[in-house]
Amino acid sequence: SSQKNRTFALKITFMRKLVGFVALLALGACSKKPLLQGDWQIVSIIVNDRTQPLDDCTKKTYLSFGKDSITYHTFVPFDNCKENVSGSLPYTTTSDSIKVTNELKRIERSHYAIKGDTLTITDATEIKGQKIVSKVKLVRKTSDK
Repeated sequence: SSQKNRTFALKITFMRKLVGFVALLALGACSKKPLLQGDWQIVSIIVNDRTQPLDDCTKKTYLSFGKDSITYHTFVPFDNCKENVSGSLPYTTTSDSIKVTNELKRIERSHYAIKGDTLTITDATEIKGQKIVSKVKLVRKTSDK
């Protein structure tokens, strides 16, 4: 009888491990990257709680997230609103942060949050002893925009 109980307990433990493993796989398969994939258009920039004015040209700027890389599509006002496209830059994510390896092979870390079709990227830097917190809000671009 104790042998049956031990076998039953082992089966329960095995099932729990299996369920945990499957849940882990599901989480891995549904990592945050698919949520980020696609094009995100800039809607606002807030620096130290102050909204920065965006001209019509800057409002065209968007980020294009692929599976493992990001491309910046920047529109430059003083250059006849010409599109400036960065190369594909590799990125990795956790549930709340994104690391992009820039052209100089430096890793830039930012926090991000997705709520519905809005992506907020927050950066904190210090310039000459002054802390600067910037929040960039982007909305998911749809094909008809």
